[in-house]
Amino acid sequence: MRTMAARRAAPSATQGPPWEALPLVAAFLDDAVSLAAASCVSTSWHAAFAADHLWARLCRSHYPSAIALLQTDNNGIINGTGDPRSRSSPHRRLFALFHAAASSRRRPLPAPRLALADVTFAIDLFTSSGNSILSFAVAACDAGANKGVFQFGVDVSGRNAVAGPGEQHWSVRWTAVRTRLGDGLAAPALPAAAIVMMEAKVPSSRAGELGGGEKGEAWASEKLPAPGCGGARMEAEVVVEVSGEERRVETVRFGVLLDCRYVSVDEGLRYLQHFLL
Repeated sequence: MRTMAARRAAPSATQGPPWEALPLVAAFLDDAVSLAAASCVSTSWHAAFAADHLWARLCRSHYPSAIALLQTDNNGIINGTGDPRSRSSPHRRLFALFHAAASSRRRPLPAPRLALADVTFAIDLFTSSGNSILSFAVAACDAGANKGVFQFGVDVSGRNAVAGPGEQHWSVRWTAVRTRLGDGLAAPALPAAAIVMMEAKVPSSRAGELGGGEKGEAWASEKLPAPGCGGARMEAEVVVEVSGEERRVETVRFGVLLDCRYVSVDEGLRYLQHFLL
């Protein structure tokens, strides 16, 4: 009879450990993944592996500065933990918050509120004496962004604009104008806002000595004003392609660079919206 009773009382191989042993095991777990997984097994496991002192140890180990964010009452008890309805460990919530903060840095930026369809670019090119060589305005969505970067090109070969061979430099002004209100609304009677992206001198010598039919490029760049606080690292660039001894203007390209690379369309629009919205 005793043998049969002992057999009936003996735990099976698949039976879990007694709940009294769980807190002893929990003390040896020192990583958040194991503690979180174990606390989801059952009610008794949750009580052992979600204990606040275990997560407090993890907070002190990984995010010690976070401990100061927990407010306590006059008795040193963390606010909210005295409420019997509160079953969540405050240190566990704090650990989860700081752990998620690291991954939030990789969260993509929201799409710009300004679209290419809302913007028009105006280009003015002058001789060194101030005479107009070429002027045009083109919608950003029609200027042809180059492979998703904020660089645009306009073919002006049909305008017969001649820069002249005797000029030491040309002056160029690039202005970005908001001509629409967004959300598909009609264009206003007058442009809503504008910003001069650059106003600089283009050394004509950069195009080199050109014979009949030969083409060359001259360019200029200028630092852009920083949106809000901080140093300006973005630059606006205009490239003028000319041909022949008369320096006939063939193409005008313009864009925004950051650390010697063209920024993406979204990056360029985020910059513009600071000034145009």
